Amino acid sequence: MEEEEKKSFKLKKEYQKSESFKSYYVTGALGGFQNQYDFRLAFYKDEVTDVLLEREKIITNDDLNKNEKEKIISKMKVPCTLECEIVMPERSVIELYKFIQKELKNKKERRVKEKQIGS
Repeated sequence: MEEEEKKSFKLKKEYQKSESFKSYYVTGALGGFQNQYDFRLAFYKDEVTDVLLEREKIITNDDLNKNEKEKIISKMKVPCTLECEIVMPERSVIELYKFIQKELKNKKERRVKEKQIGS
């Protein structure tokens, strides 16, 4: 009897949003591996505009000397609101990394093509 040729089958995924699905606009992320199993990634939105405006007022304030300005500015903090946290296994982190890397590469290639067309 001949051995049958082994075929690899790729499972297709069907996506649907859960009833509790939410979309967030975020400006940053923080986190990392907390143990050998879970990678935690928290996404936040910062409110830097008001802080920058306040810093500019301090810098242009002629009633303060340089040391006073530096002291005040060094104590300023940018408020950041944590929007959500994602917990995933290492395998998912690797998939996410590859996905983001591919998307950034594609975006860079599109920009190069757009510049070439525009030149």
